[in-house]
Amino acid sequence: MRGGFSLLFLLITTFCSAESFQIFEQNGKVGIKNEQGKVVLPASFEALGWSDGSFSVISGVTGYRSNNQWGIINLSKEFVTKAEYENLVHAGGDYFITRKKINPTQTKSGCLNLKGEIKIPFQYDGISIHGLRAIVFTLYLGHYSYGLIDLQNTVLIPLKYQKINPLGTLRFAVENEKGKIALFDSEGKAKTDFKIDSIGAFQNGYSILYQNLNQGLIDRDGNIVAEPLFQQIKIMDERAATLNHHDWIVLNERNEIQRKVQADELFSAPEEVIIYGYSNKYGLLDGAMNITLAAQYDQLTPLGSGHFIAKQNDKTGIIRADNSFSIPLMYDSLSGNADSFHAFKKGEGWALVDLLNKPKTQKQYDWIGPKQKQIYPVKNFGYWGALNLAGIETIHCVYDSLVEISNEQLVVKFKNQYGIISTNEKWLVSPQSFPLRLVNDSCYVQIQTHNIFLTKLSGEIIYFTDNRVEFKKDSWVEYLPDGTVKTLDYEGRLLSRVIPPPLDKLEEVYQEYEGMRGIKRDGKYGFVDARNRLRIANRYDAIGDFHEGLAAIKLLGKWGFLDKEDHIVINPNFQSVESFKNGLCVVRKNNKAGVIDKLGAFILNLQYDSIKSQANEKFRLFDKNLIGLANVDGSILIEPRFDFLQDLDNGFAIVGRDKKFGLIHINGLSAIPIIYDSLSFDSDNNQYLGLRKANWKEIKLITN
Repeated sequence: MRGGFSLLFLLITTFCSAESFQIFEQNGKVGIKNEQGKVVLPASFEALGWSDGSFSVISGVTGYRSNNQWGIINLSKEFVTKAEYENLVHAGGDYFITRKKINPTQTKSGCLNLKGEIKIPFQYDGISIHGLRAIVFTLYLGHYSYGLIDLQNTVLIPLKYQKINPLGTLRFAVENEKGKIALFDSEGKAKTDFKIDSIGAFQNGYSILYQNLNQGLIDRDGNIVAEPLFQQIKIMDERAATLNHHDWIVLNERNEIQRKVQADELFSAPEEVIIYGYSNKYGLLDGAMNITLAAQYDQLTPLGSGHFIAKQNDKTGIIRADNSFSIPLMYDSLSGNADSFHAFKKGEGWALVDLLNKPKTQKQYDWIGPKQKQIYPVKNFGYWGALNLAGIETIHCVYDSLVEISNEQLVVKFKNQYGIISTNEKWLVSPQSFPLRLVNDSCYVQIQTHNIFLTKLSGEIIYFTDNRVEFKKDSWVEYLPDGTVKTLDYEGRLLSRVIPPPLDKLEEVYQEYEGMRGIKRDGKYGFVDARNRLRIANRYDAIGDFHEGLAAIKLLGKWGFLDKEDHIVINPNFQSVESFKNGLCVVRKNNKAGVIDKLGAFILNLQYDSIKSQANEKFRLFDKNLIGLANVDGSILIEPRFDFLQDLDNGFAIVGRDKKFGLIHINGLSAIPIIYDSLSFDSDNNQYLGLRKANWKEIKLITN
């Protein structure tokens, strides 16, 4: 239906003097019926209501369209205005904003009342009404200038500003040519200087302002209630809450403060650079925590060599640490490394560019993938190809898919068949029905339903099998159903064959460790050597693997250890045991953990809930959900009294308790108090970084 109505009978109901109306269509024209179905306006109009597609009756009048022009008509079938306007929109109350041609080359906006009288003359390029005021703008020298008038067209704020936004009743945010904002009242009087970056709508007589990435609080008269120093402010009825920025403190091991910086978050980057976040913007600090680039970007990602991917206002580029541009902020997406960057522009596509934004590709693609080996997979018009590192399309976009990529070859799918091509697009294996897989630079595997064929690129079949195989650099392994393991070279020659013990007599055979392999026969466990000779009879209830010459064995429900000569070295006396490492083993008895040596002597007594060995040969002790630390000789370094413990291996440990963190000497003496919300060690500069998070604080507001 013409006039923006898509249904034959569009029922849009409004109320006027407690009566509702609806639009109806007849013979391609529209009219209005009342709620009893009586025709109020006959179906003789192109459209009724307003040019934005909405419909309402305001004090007995509505809009109509005739000859593609708009006018006002009342429900008494009287034309309030001629149909001479390009659009007509109800602006609230008794006012309508409309546009019309004032000469053959110019169209301007004005404002009419219910009687069709011109309240604001047709001299503006745009109007928005807010109560008894109107924000107006005109186009001058290629840019719009904004001002404020009343509904008698008296200028209250001159038309010389970059933008004006309403802030609720009787207050306006006015932006100058430098992008700074001042607060004005409805009489056009400035309540503040032009120093605000942005300001929100008033709530309970107060508004949150933004200045230098901080938030503050202002009242309707322009008085600063809270200076703009905060990370965040919330208004809550007669109260407000402020949240400061977090404090990051650099300390040495003597708890001496080296410096402080306010930031919401910190991220380490290469070359002793730190990315810091401040009010959802990001900048740079040096290794001494000095600001080298003020927070201003929406994202910063380090690339190395002093470069960073930067994003601002949904555009991405690359900056140097001094904030100069390597690639301007011009792309919708940008990723990569120092060699090539994947650059994307909406409406254009993907291309490769270098670090100076010089194009490496001759055209744009639907998609460019990450570098694989020495090429970039690309897709265009639904087909796959590849670029070399210089950005040249060496493999044309004609393939269904690129299945596998190596340094020299690619498995491709072409017209629903599989083949292998070289990186210069020469066919090495012609397309065929069965899937293919690359093995190395000279061989591939053809995968049929029940067999795989190991084949040379020359076409010679090396081997075929239906068993599981595993390919390695210089050889490959075939696993036979009887447990035999064959190792062959890529000429198909047998290099070795490992035959397991006879499975008809054994129930289970385990992996070999230190030349010994565990077995199970007749429900009991023992060991055979690499030649499958029985070395330790199957008389144990369970076994572990050999480590450092000893294997765990279970007998009569208890665990102990034996050597390769079947001598019980440590009697079965434990609830559970781990494997020996560096001559020590964690054991459990009566639900408590301890550590023994190879003679079974206790290095740490059975008194802990659990014990974990560390890479530096110390032991972490756990007791009642608290953590401690012991040395390899069994001496207790730190009693279990912390929720968190990080051994720095420099004579100190970061410890935590009740979500607070500090530093102690390895002998347990305090170095940095446990007062920080996080604490980390900078090993390059031998310093510690502590975080003190800000807390919300309430302030009382004076209600007007």
